[in-house]
Amino acid sequence: MEQKTITGGAHLARALKAEGITRVFGIPGTHNLEIFAQLSAAGIDIVSPRHEQGAGYMADGAARVTGEVQVIVTTTGPAALNALTALLQSFTDSVPVLLITPGMPLTHPGRGNGLLHEVRDQSAALSAVLTEVTRVTSPGEVSLAVGQTLSAMRSGRTRPAAIEIPLDLIESAGTGVLHPSVTRALPVPVPSNIDAAAEAIAGSNRPLIIAGAGAHGAGEEIAALAETLGGGIVLSSNAKGLVDDRAETTIGAVGVLELLPELTGDADAVIAIGTELAPSDFWPEPLPLPETVVRVDIDEVQMLTNASVTHPILAAAMDATAALNRRVSALRAESATAAARDWTAGWKSRAASAMESEGRPWADLSKALTAFARSEDSPLIVAADSTMACYYGVQTGWNARPGDRFLYPAGAGTLGFGLPAGIGAKLAAPQARVVAVEGDGGSMFTIAELTAAVQAGVRMSLIIVDNGGYGEIRNEMEDRGDTPSGVKLTGPDFPALAQSMGARGVHVDGADALLAALTEAEAADGPTLIHITEDSRAAADMLG
Repeated sequence: MEQKTITGGAHLARALKAEGITRVFGIPGTHNLEIFAQLSAAGIDIVSPRHEQGAGYMADGAARVTGEVQVIVTTTGPAALNALTALLQSFTDSVPVLLITPGMPLTHPGRGNGLLHEVRDQSAALSAVLTEVTRVTSPGEVSLAVGQTLSAMRSGRTRPAAIEIPLDLIESAGTGVLHPSVTRALPVPVPSNIDAAAEAIAGSNRPLIIAGAGAHGAGEEIAALAETLGGGIVLSSNAKGLVDDRAETTIGAVGVLELLPELTGDADAVIAIGTELAPSDFWPEPLPLPETVVRVDIDEVQMLTNASVTHPILAAAMDATAALNRRVSALRAESATAAARDWTAGWKSRAASAMESEGRPWADLSKALTAFARSEDSPLIVAADSTMACYYGVQTGWNARPGDRFLYPAGAGTLGFGLPAGIGAKLAAPQARVVAVEGDGGSMFTIAELTAAVQAGVRMSLIIVDNGGYGEIRNEMEDRGDTPSGVKLTGPDFPALAQSMGARGVHVDGADALLAALTEAEAADGPTLIHITEDSRAAADMLG
């Protein structure tokens, strides 16, 4: 490897470019100017968000749709901490986002001295959220840190990480070499484990597949296994688009429905693929599981979490599911498959009725998104927020096709995720159509990123579903017998706000008008904000 004596910032840009990083999301500051200078010199594109939390969500959205590491760059202290909420979301949803941030100088006094952006122990703050945090000690170590960190991020279960570079090393020159990342191959299924699992489920009359975001890329194999078994498929929120929601075997993304424990308890075998089985994905607790639980995962620790597993298969979802289907096909009796099909059909019907009832206030939204998705062959990415319109509405009511995506902030449940995640997704997958969906309350957390979308020329739609405030919390207060307080919000004129930022802004009513607005937005040069009002008990109270 060629040795080079260059600044820490130059070592960083050189290493990132060598690793195939072509874009970063970040905001320049006093302490990271050399980093931005070197990134620009290396030809790495810089996307300018309006807040570091927005930068984190943009990178998260891009990473979810590509599966590749995305990079955010902040300055020291407050900026890095601003990004930490987004990194928490990425951590809980297993998304590979890398934070690059300056830190206090190597020789900074232990008790501090009031330096600009001073944080007593920035790495410790990051380590409270992330398991992979490195603080370098020389300019030449920057390249090593990049190689080591990306090796960790690209091997096994993906997680976010951070590299802290003391600010005095960013401008200082030092000798270093490139250290290309090394990726560990995913585990392959052990034939004896496949055989044992197949034998355990081959005679099942009520088999249920539960698939999570870790199963993306294995949709065809999962659909084939469900067809062989005659069993049903339940999806986590972020697994939407893995299989066709309209398929006979797809029961749906029903994790928010009260009937879920009855469904899982009625199954006589569960095959969990690439899912944490976490309460943030499958809400009703406890979630009863049958005696036979086959679980496919690449994380041996997660394998033991949230379930008593009788047949663990430590392997990638695609390989393991294909192998399992081949073996089950050889063992399965047609009578068992027929019985399972009847059972699945019954539960699909019950789930459809429950989803229709639960999602009634957002039926027009789901209807419009379904029609919009199927109006063209290109995939539709829906970047969602933690709002009722998304988890009670779109998650259950939108009929996604294979290849569509639903990006939902499941684990941490942060607000303001949808818009910046949608921006990042569109930049990373320009061939896709992108629609962000946010509530009126949550949208205000990151609405400034609409100007970033305008500046970047991002063609996408942002649907604001207005119920006059924090509708879910208002309902929870009322259900407790409390008088709702602190939840009714005075909101802006959303279309006018969008127009003031250089975007298009419209208000529409009804599914047909919403579909027309979404279609028109695809012909625009930049983002379009579409404002709709919610027909719900929260809206009746807070909007009047």
